[in-house]
Amino acid sequence: MKKKRASEASKRKRKPVRRWGNQFSKAYTDAEIEAIADQLVEWFKDARNVWLKDFATEQMLGSQRISEFASKNEYFAFCYNIAKDMQESRLVRLGMSKQVSASMPIFALKNVAGWRDVQDMNLTASVKVIRDTI
Repeated sequence: MKKKRASEASKRKRKPVRRWGNQFSKAYTDAEIEAIADQLVEWFKDARNVWLKDFATEQMLGSQRISEFASKNEYFAFCYNIAKDMQESRLVRLGMSKQVSASMPIFALKNVAGWRDVQDMNLTASVKVIRDTI
C-alpha cells in the first residue's frame, strides 16, 4: 500500500473558496456604478444584444444588483432606463420583422416592457325580459 503524500492530504482538508464572492459582497462606489452604467449603454449599442439580463450575467452582477444600482445612483437609473427603452424598441422591431415569429418578442414585451392586451369592455346593453302569462 502506498503512502499518501502530505500535499494530497492537505488539499482535501482545505475549505472551498468562493470564486465569485467578491461580487456578492462588494460595495460599489458611485464612480464604479457610473462606469457600469456607461458599459450598459455601450453594450446595448450592439444590435445583437437584446436581453438586459444578459448584460447583468456577463458582468457577474445579477438583476438584483442592477436594481440596487438603479435605486442608489441617479446616473445609473438614467442609463438603465435608456437601455430598457433600447430593449423595447429592439423587441418591437424584432417582432415586426418577417424573419422571426412574433410570439416570442410579444411575450418578452409583455414581461419586460409592461405591454398588455387590452379589451374594451365598455359595452352598454339593456335586456328586455318578456314573461309569458298563461
